[in-house]
This record gives sequence, C-alpha cells and structure tokens, in this order.
Amino acid sequence: MKKNLTMEFDYEDVRSFRIGTLIVLEPKTDAIKTLFNFEESFGLMDWMDMIAKDNSIKGILFIGNEECFSNNVYSKYMSSITEQYIDPQQPRFVTEFVDKRKREIQINMLNNYIRKIIEFPKMVFIALTGCVVSPFFGISLVSDFRIASPNLVIHMNSKEYGLHPSGGVPLFLMKHIGLSKAQEILYSQRFIKVNDAKEMGLLNYLTSVDNYRNDVLSIAIEIINSTDVEYFFYTKKLVNHILLNEFNAYVDIESNMALH
Repeated sequence: MKKNLTMEFDYEDVRSFRIGTLIVLEPKTDAIKTLFNFEESFGLMDWMDMIAKDNSIKGILFIGNEECFSNNVYSKYMSSITEQYIDPQQPRFVTEFVDKRKREIQINMLNNYIRKIIEFPKMVFIALTGCVVSPFFGISLVSDFRIASPNLVIHMNSKEYGLHPSGGVPLFLMKHIGLSKAQEILYSQRFIKVNDAKEMGLLNYLTSVDNYRNDVLSIAIEIINSTDVEYFFYTKKLVNHILLNEFNAYVDIESNMALH
C-alpha cells in the first residue's frame, strides 16, 4: 500500500476504484496482510486522508470477501505470534505470545483504524460475507453502514483463545444493543447468526443470496447519491461527537491489561 499514493490503484493484495462520488476498496486476499502490516496500514490511512480532502468524494465502501476476515486467516496469524500451530476448528487458550510486539501492533492498528473511521468526514460503508471474527467485527460496528450477505456468520472467536475481544467490540456492541444483550453475547455466545444480527440492528442491509457484490455496490451508490457531501459531513459529526472520547477512555483501560 505504501507505494505511489493515488486515489485508484491495483496492487497484488488490494485494489481501489471509483464509481461517481464513491471510492471502493476491495482486498484480493486476506485483510491481515494489509491491516496488520505496519507500513501497509499507515499507507492505507494516508490514502484515507487523501480521500477526506477530496470534496468530489462522498464516501468509501470496503467490500470484504469470503476469507478476508475469517477464522482460518486469523488462526494463522495467531499461530505466527505464538509460534504454535492453532487449528481453526479446535482453537485453544493462548497463555503466552512469543512476540508480544506483534500482538501490540495488532491491537494498535485496529484502534488506529477505528479512530480514523470515527473522525473520517465522509461516509464509511463496509460489506461482509462468509465468516467474520470478532476483531474485524469491531471495526464494522464503528462504520456508518454495514451491509452483509445472507451467508455471513459473526464468529466471536476471542473467548476461544481466552483473550479479550479486540477492535473495540465490548464498547461498540454495548452502544448498539445495550448492556444486557452485549453481556449475553460476549459471555455466552460463540456465533451471531446473520438474521439475529440484522434484527438487533448490528447490520443495516442484507443482499440477495447470489448477488452480494452487485447489491452492495447498488446500495452504497443509492445512499451516496441521495444528498450532498455537506449533509454527510455535518450529520456524521453530530452522530459521533462524543464517540472518540469514549473510545479513547476505553483504549486507556485496554492498554493497561497484562495480556492483550
């Protein structure tokens, strides 16, 4: 990602293209290669800063694929920072990180993206399909619109590793559905089914079964074309006006935990 900074690009792991006033960001592989890579991650945030300054753009749409946020991908990452093989079908508690810095980078990168989305002056859409594990689910909860295919399964995998849910999940889940329901999910559920997530308001739209990508583009374009960039800017500012302070206070608590 830290190549020539342009609005539209096509790299090995991710691409971006423009449709009118909407910019689409689409990974070609798993998201960890970009999101948890120090240089790639800051390159992506620099790209978002460039988009933020362009008044001809009203929003960003991130289109996830079947594997980019999956437990298969995440378990490989956990194996790399514990130096122990972790079977995605039979996860186990993590008691030690061989390279704690990688885990700290993961937490910090997720939190940096969340801050960026909260402060971003344009609309942020995220589309999800397949399996999405809890750290990336947290990022989706802070976006402005969440669109999902009917095959989506939200995997609350953090408890399977004995680790707290990163990506701000406890905070944002509670803000969306209230304390009691958030506690129920965090403490007792392994999966959130797509229809349950839609009913609770964790998802805004579901696509058709066989037309995920085209439906996602159509929904985002329709919303983006419904009004002007100033409306999105000022309305988002009002909606999120205390969220950043709340999140920073949450991060202060998280940063003092012995085992991230």
